[in-house]
Amino acid sequence: MEVLTVKEAVQRVNSGGNLEGVVLDESTIKQVNVRDAMVLSRGGIVIPEQNIYYKDEEIEYDEDIDELVITSGIVKLSWEEKAKRAEEHGERSKEGKEAMIDLSTKEPEIDDWIAKNKKKLETLLKPIVINLFNAEKAIRD
Repeated sequence: MEVLTVKEAVQRVNSGGNLEGVVLDESTIKQVNVRDAMVLSRGGIVIPEQNIYYKDEEIEYDEDIDELVITSGIVKLSWEEKAKRAEEHGERSKEGKEAMIDLSTKEPEIDDWIAKNKKKLETLLKPIVINLFNAEKAIRD
């Protein structure tokens, strides 16, 4: 077994090496920076949570996490529904604000067709919606 300091182990992982057969020096793992702990975990060494420290000013703002609203209610969704919501959230955060419209018809054959042609429908319906919006706005003014 090879004994390395945390700094040496981090350098090895960052340079593409692996940490197989490596043991970290006891004196250097008492307090490990959160970034170094993440690098070491990529190399296969997990630092105990109580040994990881961070400074608030080093933490970056992450919109996906920091704007997350946690509710205490129980949400009963199937795995398929959860996957669909996660996919929709990913698309929304990439493209900006996205309006959801339910086009389901309760007729399986049509609903399957809608699902298979979603992109075509989006391309077709966007100009129609824009024109409807502009027409309503003109009428109000």
